Amino acid sequence: MIQGILLAAGQGQRFDPSGEKDKLLQLRPDSGKPVLWHSGSTMCKVLPGTLAVIQGHQPKRVHCLFDAGCEVLISPEAQHGMGSALAAAVRHCLERKPGTTGFVISLGDMPWVPVEAVARVHAELLKVSTQELHAVAPYFQGKRGHPVGLTRAWAGSLIALQGDVGAKHLLRGAKMIAIDWPSADVLQDVDVPEDLA
Repeated sequence: MIQGILLAAGQGQRFDPSGEKDKLLQLRPDSGKPVLWHSGSTMCKVLPGTLAVIQGHQPKRVHCLFDAGCEVLISPEAQHGMGSALAAAVRHCLERKPGTTGFVISLGDMPWVPVEAVARVHAELLKVSTQELHAVAPYFQGKRGHPVGLTRAWAGSLIALQGDVGAKHLLRGAKMIAIDWPSADVLQDVDVPEDLA
C-alpha cells in the first residue's frame, strides 16, 4: 500500500509576515475553495486517507483537511520545519500501517498540482521494487515538481530528518524516475499574495 502524505505545517511567513493570514486557508480565486483544500483533495482522489501533517492547535486547517478527505496528524515536532514534519508522518504511517510500501508526498501550498500528476507518480511507484531507493517525480523544463514518490526503502532516512531540511538532499542518491510533465502546475506554489491573484 502506498501512503499519501501532505505537508501542511508551515507558517507562511513570506505570505504574511504578521502571521494574521494563514496562506493555506486563503481562497483560490477560480474556485472559492482554500489552497489547502485543493492540495488535500487532489491527493485524496488518488490516495484516499492521505495523511496531512500540521502543527499544534490549528482547528481551521483540521476542518479544511477533513473536508478534503484527509486524515490529520497533529505533530508538535512539525513546528521545527519540513524535515521534522515529514519524519513524524513517515513514523506515524509505519506504526499504524505496517504494510506501507511507499509514500507519495506533496505540499499543502501547491493547490494547482493536477490529479493526473499524483496518479502518474503513484502508478510509476507501484512498478518498482520497494527494497531499492527509487524516487518518482514530475519534471517541467528540467525542474523537479511535486508530488514526489519514494519507496519504503527510504523510510529510515526519512524518519531521521530534522528541522527545516526536507527530503530534497536525499534525492541525490535516488534511482529517479522522471516523468516529463507538460505544464508548470507541478511547480507552482503559494508564497506571496500575488500568487493567488
